[in-house]
Order: sequence, then structure tokens, then C-alpha cells
Amino acid sequence: MDCFYVQVEQKANPELKGKPCAVVQYKTWQGGGIVAVSYEARAQGVKRGMMGVEAMKRCPGLQLAQIPEAHGKANLSRYRQASGQVLAVLSRFAVIERASIDEVYADLTAEAGRRLKQPGLLQQAATLLGSTCVEGFPRDRDSRAPPLSALHREEARREGLQAWLDSLPADRDHGSPELLLTAGALIVEEMRAAVEAETGYRCSAGISHNKVLAKLSCGLNKPNRQTLLPMESVDRLFDTLPISTIRNLGGKLGESVSQLLQVHNMGQLRAFSQAQLHTSFGVKTGSWLFDLCRGLDFEPVRPRYFTKSIGCSKNFMGKEALTMCEQVKHWLLQLSTELEERLLQDQQQNGRTARQLAVGLRLHEEHQSRSFSRCCPLARPDAPRLAQRAWTLIQAFNTAHPPQAAWSPPVIGLSLVARDFFETSVASARGITDFLTSSSSQSLGAGAAPNPGRVAGAQSPVRRLGPGGAHRAGTITSFFMHAPTDKTCPSPDPVTHTFPAQPSSLSIAPLTSPPPLAPTPPPVPETPPSPSPHSSPSHTPPLGRRDSDRTGPAEMELPGVSFFKRKALAQSPGQPPVDPPLSPGLPTEVLVRCARCGQSTLPRQVAEHKDFHFALDLQRSLSTLPPPSPPIQTKHKAVDQLRGLGKRARTGSKTLDWYFQKAPP
Repeated sequence: MDCFYVQVEQKANPELKGKPCAVVQYKTWQGGGIVAVSYEARAQGVKRGMMGVEAMKRCPGLQLAQIPEAHGKANLSRYRQASGQVLAVLSRFAVIERASIDEVYADLTAEAGRRLKQPGLLQQAATLLGSTCVEGFPRDRDSRAPPLSALHREEARREGLQAWLDSLPADRDHGSPELLLTAGALIVEEMRAAVEAETGYRCSAGISHNKVLAKLSCGLNKPNRQTLLPMESVDRLFDTLPISTIRNLGGKLGESVSQLLQVHNMGQLRAFSQAQLHTSFGVKTGSWLFDLCRGLDFEPVRPRYFTKSIGCSKNFMGKEALTMCEQVKHWLLQLSTELEERLLQDQQQNGRTARQLAVGLRLHEEHQSRSFSRCCPLARPDAPRLAQRAWTLIQAFNTAHPPQAAWSPPVIGLSLVARDFFETSVASARGITDFLTSSSSQSLGAGAAPNPGRVAGAQSPVRRLGPGGAHRAGTITSFFMHAPTDKTCPSPDPVTHTFPAQPSSLSIAPLTSPPPLAPTPPPVPETPPSPSPHSSPSHTPPLGRRDSDRTGPAEMELPGVSFFKRKALAQSPGQPPVDPPLSPGLPTEVLVRCARCGQSTLPRQVAEHKDFHFALDLQRSLSTLPPPSPPIQTKHKAVDQLRGLGKRARTGSKTLDWYFQKAPP
């Protein structure tokens, strides 16, 4: 995108169009720091990084647009939304890789091959490529010549484009790289026109054989132009191109290459052999440099519509450096709040969740800065929790004495980055209340379509809280309510519920009173109250009830006793385990019947009942195993005998039933 931030501000304020303008940071000192400059202001010497006051001295008519603020720092939401609009248009033409807020890569090889099959496409190329420049054409033009005026640049562009079209192979082989580049340039013209028509933003583009050359050619003829860079023009361009302008060589690696090899331009690297580059930079980096200086790069375009990470940062330069612990905690909370908002928005829009939090810290030590980074798992985007975890990770860098509230050395930079995203479904992105709310309790609003799978006339069970008050079962409130005390409702007709069969198939059946336990005293009878006029004979209590809602005599007498222990106390040898009887005052409950033993089990005890059968099957399988083979005789019998002196003799193995037998008095 061409000076993207400026275009967004010009779209919000049309009065800025055509005038020299710049976008400044939130700082108010000296007019703020400039982060984006229009091409009208660049022509008068305004550059990025200048302060607003200094820029206005060079350009008196400069218009300054300020970035909005939120949480004490710059708020870039406006520009992110604009970037999303541009990406939505570009993604209709090809698979794209998002590189930044204003830069993408697109692989047009397959689409260019399909376009070449259209008859008469190349004959119209001179007319359709109205903003395309071909680097290195015409061939007789010296690349070191001074820049031309606007009129002469347009004439040179047309002349170079025609020379390129005339040099294309006559056989029209669809696999020719030159023809694919030309077809790709036609596609990019359509993409740029669609972006401007639908969003109002202008952009430049580069068309070449790989990502490095495409990014390099994109900036050769800005603004609102696209540049085609063929392979035959790479050497000529690299002879005058500084190393720092190449992708991935603008930082410390580019500086080390220039210092170690004493070179300044990319073309000078061709004088070094691959073995020499291996010796200086290792095999991997040396091979990459050897290919790169010849215009070769094999990094593919990876489909990525979303950013790989979401982060926010804040710099504290000069007197703004943080020297107190409370200041550091304050800004960690501010950054965490912004990060929480962006993560929740990203989770709702894109259906993904971050799993790792990276905390960046920059300290000012003796006229130099040092940067540190620490990572930790990210459970959920909660601002106070994020701030606390970030503080835990960086507090060890404070060299001040613990009793003091100071921080040393001063903090000049903080950043929080969420990364390592994984896709989540729409259901997993909802809150816990949505999971505990039944779909039938949600009313259909205006324009909402009814659920086609819903049965007509079905009603959700209701818990009576008082006259006219009710809570639907399934909501989170119902899990903290007592069981209904209305015992006058007659038992409903038996209804059998069927579920998909499992290895240990279970079927749902109405509650039947199992035989009572011998040591259990009879329950205390209760006098049922008079029938309520509001009670319904078809009322069924909800299934989502806590354990404390069911207070049968056996359960009250055996608090904290496990499932297996109660089964062992209730059964006799050779008989399946039984459940303790429920209080007769409780309403009828639906139980789960085991298909193997026929025993009815409470729904919350199904898993334990399956484990019981699994343990019995395991015990039977172990009892049917063949006897172990005799040990192999070794030559060192004396050593084997010494090894067995400290072992206790086994008195006999115990079966699983032995552990569940009642202890003798």
C-alpha cells in the first residue's frame, strides 16, 4: 500500500487529499513523531522519524493527522480494519500470504497459466498494462542516469513495455517464464483496480519469480505503479543496489556481510565462491547468500490470511523511562487490556486462540539498550491475569533491592505478544454460560429462523422458585439451586430413552426401587402436602442435579464412600452390585441400565460402573493366562542365588473380589 496510514486519514478527512500531510504518533512533544508521509510532503523533504515541528519548518503547509489513543498508547484499530477490507478484495483473485498490515504476497502461477490459454490475451497486453513498468527495458537506458521528469518517465515506461512485449517468445509456450510474468502482470492490474474501486485505496505491486525479487521491484516505481522484474535484469539491478535494501538483509546480517566481505552492493557478492561464503557464514546462510546474489530464492508463498501473532508495545524514551515498579505494573496492565480486547475480537472473527504469551523488555544500561524476552503458556485472554504473569516473568530483571519500590535499570520498552494460534470451533469460543444453557430456553427473536431439529410442543423442565418464579433447567443458576420440594406430583408414565450403542451398551429406563440393604434402617415417612393447583402431572425434574440434591438414607449414612466400596458392602458373592434405595419422598428419576448386568445406575455413576466391569474383565483375563515359563538357567547360579536372598516369598495372589469383601469383625 502507498503510504497506507495517510490514505486512511485522507479517506476519513477528504480535505487532506492532494495536500502535503503526515500522520504523527500520540506524543504531543514537538508536534509528535511522524510515522507516515504523503508523496506531496516527501517532495518537500519531509521524512519518517521527524518531529512535527521540524517537518513543518521544511514544509510550512504540512497537515498533521494524529493517530487515536487508547489505554495510554496509539490505537491502530482504524488501520487494521482498512487492511482487512483490502485483504478481502485481494483474496478473491489468489491465495495470499499476509506479511504486515499493508503488505501481502500472492502466488499467481496457476492463475497465470490459465489466463495464457485465453485467445488474444497478449495482443491486448499493451493496452491493459497501463501502469506497468518493466525493469531493464529499454535495454539501452543507463540505470545510473538521473531521474526523469514525469512526462519523460511515462514515455520511457511505454517504450520499455513495448520492448518487453516484442521480446516475448513467438511460439507462445504456456510454460515460458516470460509469458507467465506477463500474464501475472495482467492479473495484478485487475487486483489493484478492484482494490481502488471497492476501498478507495491505491497500491503498488511487484511481479517477479520469487518473493525477494517481487518485494524489491514493488518499490522501484511508486506510487500507484507496478513493476515487472525479469530474471535477465537482475544482475544489472544488483550491481547498483545496496545490500541493506534486500529483504532479510536490512539488519545485523546485512551489516555483518558488508563488514566481513567489504562489499556494499549485492552484485559484489557474486565474486565470492560458495565455499568462501560457507566459511564466513556457515553452510545454510552461505548457500542462501550464494543463491540470493544471483536472484534465486526458493521460499514459497505460504497461505496466510491472518497475522502469525498479535501484540502491543510501548516505548519510554528519555525522561519517560520507567524507574518504579508500580509504573511497570501499570503499563503491563494497560498493554494486557489492549491485548485482551484484540484477542477476543480475533477469536470471535477468525475462530482461533493463542497458546503462548511472549513478554519483551528493553532496559537502558550505560548508554546502551539491552533487550530480553520471556515466554509462558497463555490459558485465556484475561487482562489482570496477563499482567500478573508478565510481571512474574520480568521481575527478575530488576536489580534494585527488594525492599525498595524502584526499578533498575530503567525500562525503555515493554511488549506483549500472543502467538502460536490454533483453530477453534465457534462453540469453543463461547462462554461457560452458553454451554450450560439449553437451546430450547433461547427464544427466537425477530427474523430468527426456528431450529429444524426441534420437536414441536417440547418444553424445558422448570424449577419453581416461588409464585410466578422459575428457572429453566440447564442454566448455570439451576446448578446452585436445591432440589424441588413438591412431592405431590404423581410419577410420570415410563419413557424409554435410547442412545447410540457403546462397547458396554447402556439403556435409559425409569427408576425402579432396588432391594434395600440389610443394615439400612427404614426411611422416616413424610406427610405429603396438599396438591398444588399449579403442578403438572407431566412435570419431570431436571437431570442437571448435584449429588447433594439426592439424599437417600444409604448415601447419608456412607458419606465420602467410593462407588466400589458401596457396591462391595451391598453385594453378596456371585451377585451383581446394587444401588442403595432412594428416599420415597423423592420424585421419580431416570436411571441408566447396564446391558451387561441389568443393574440400574445413576447417570453420574455410569463411568464408575463401566470401570467396575472393566476391572472384572481384567481380573478374569489375568486368571486365564498360562503359567509362567520356568526361568532360564544361567551359568552364574551363585550370583542368582545372592540376588534372591533379600526377596520375600509370596504367600499367594489375591483376586479382585478379595479387595471388596467386608472385613471380619
